[in-house]
Amino acid sequence: MHTDYKYEPAHDSGYGNSEKRAFEFIDYLRARWRLIATACVSAVILSFSVSLLLPKRYTATASIVIEPPAGNDVRTATAVSPVYLESLRSYERFAASDTLFAGAVEHFHLASVENARSIESLKQQVLKVTKLRDTKILEISATLPEPGLAQQFVNYVADETVKLSRGESAVADREIIGEAERLASEAQQRLDRAQEAFVANSAREPIGAMQPAIEADVDLLEKIDQSLMDTRADIAEYQQKAEFASQLPGMRARAAELEKRAVDLERSIEAKSAQASRRSAERQRLDAEVKMAQTASESLAARLRDLRATAGTRGERLRVIDPGIVPQRPSSPNVLLNVFAALLLTVIALGAYLTVSFSYQRRREA
Repeated sequence: MHTDYKYEPAHDSGYGNSEKRAFEFIDYLRARWRLIATACVSAVILSFSVSLLLPKRYTATASIVIEPPAGNDVRTATAVSPVYLESLRSYERFAASDTLFAGAVEHFHLASVENARSIESLKQQVLKVTKLRDTKILEISATLPEPGLAQQFVNYVADETVKLSRGESAVADREIIGEAERLASEAQQRLDRAQEAFVANSAREPIGAMQPAIEADVDLLEKIDQSLMDTRADIAEYQQKAEFASQLPGMRARAAELEKRAVDLERSIEAKSAQASRRSAERQRLDAEVKMAQTASESLAARLRDLRATAGTRGERLRVIDPGIVPQRPSSPNVLLNVFAALLLTVIALGAYLTVSFSYQRRREA
């Protein structure tokens, strides 16, 4: 039993009254020390007992490092910007995937162990995924009733996260390589068509034999022109001599025939030259198309080879650096934390109750 506390009203004012009320409140608390002690001890015993009765749960943690793409320059690999590190948080979605978690639940038969709760509720209770700030470390934690099961579960999730990331990278590589293969195939087809057109044009319109024919016609035209000049000279000479007058008609006829042959030959040379120029221009155009198609085909083929050689190295690579260990101590319930919280709440509640009780008693006795 605590001794009764009798309030004696104070007649002083100011600081003296406040100091006196403080001492009176301390005396009031001292008089009820058994109540305070009993409440605190009861709170400690009750919280300790409840904590021991609560089911134990163990937390295992695995760590994954997110390495930069293998094709990156080693000198720039260390110069990682905060923006890049923040972008790596997207890999939390791999480890926290509902599909991956559902597969892990089925693999370890957790639906029966955890009383068949929904996947969403179960994931909130079991799985925690965090990308550590300003690092390339992805941390995965699993909380389960059995320590060995927790370690196996988190190790499974970490391994599946790495496989899922590699699978996504492989899908992206297949899409890129598939598009490159399509472009390379189209370029090769264009090259084949250009080469076929070039060969067909060479067979249909050869220009190798036209130049000698043109040169032969030019030589013949020169000879005809020379004969025409000689004939005209003879006609001019015979016109001055009466004894050759009978030969002039024949010589004039020959000169007219030579003129006609020269004109026809000039026209033929012009036509053949124009045809040769047209065929040469067409041949040059087709040859340019073949060269352009060949350059494009070789460029796309080289790009395809590079893509195949660097497949799997363009994206970040995930690697398990710490599969975690079997937890030795339960993560919950935290007995010390629960006892401290219960004790703190009890002290706060007692302080509030005794303060109100002290004020009420002072007013009643005033």
